[in-house]
Amino acid sequence: MPRFAAVLAALALAGCFTPTFTKVQPGHPLRQGTVVLVGSFTADPAIDQHHVPRDCGGRWNMGYYEPPGKVVFVQETDGNVMAFFTDPRAPFDASSHKTPSQYDWTYMPLSGHFFVEVPRKPRLHLRGFTYLTNAGGRMFDLPATVDIAPGDRVVYVGEIRVKRGPGRGVQFVNAIDGAKQAARAKGLGSLANLPWTVRLLRSTGSPSVSPEYGDSCTAEKGYWKQLF
Repeated sequence: MPRFAAVLAALALAGCFTPTFTKVQPGHPLRQGTVVLVGSFTADPAIDQHHVPRDCGGRWNMGYYEPPGKVVFVQETDGNVMAFFTDPRAPFDASSHKTPSQYDWTYMPLSGHFFVEVPRKPRLHLRGFTYLTNAGGRMFDLPATVDIAPGDRVVYVGEIRVKRGPGRGVQFVNAIDGAKQAARAKGLGSLANLPWTVRLLRSTGSPSVSPEYGDSCTAEKGYWKQLF
């Protein structure tokens, strides 16, 4: 796995970053030894990936463009955040840019529901998110956990409602009816007909207590110089 989650922009530009947790596809049977996580993501204020104003310039460095500007959205980076799952003891901190050397991750849409097939484990630990904008990469912490029971096949983890900016916070809301409707609309009727377990994510820490990575132009430029 790559060392720094914060260099997603460079990895995405290279086209070599593949999710370890994959989306459920219509007509594809579920694999043995897996469970499906269902939920949705929303942010307030909404995340704008294409109109982030910047007042400082960037430059090409070792084949990659330092933010701001000229970010190419490849794979599914446009319209999605990237959710990271790690051991809770591993570092993941937006304020200090500490990230783990080993992690799993998946795309979650900025608008809509996710249906993700994950290995069956007693517990999964969500650590935070990254996403791309026209000005580069962003990263924020959102520590939470969900338990998975041996008999679970589909686990509904809730609508992840993230409050950004001052007064940062998060809510996990039960909106399972809308999720089942979305599953059928996506051609996942067989998934919708399976038994679903409602087990909402639980916060295990304060989300994004420090500025999101990239909020400060000066700090961002200095950090990218350190990386490259």
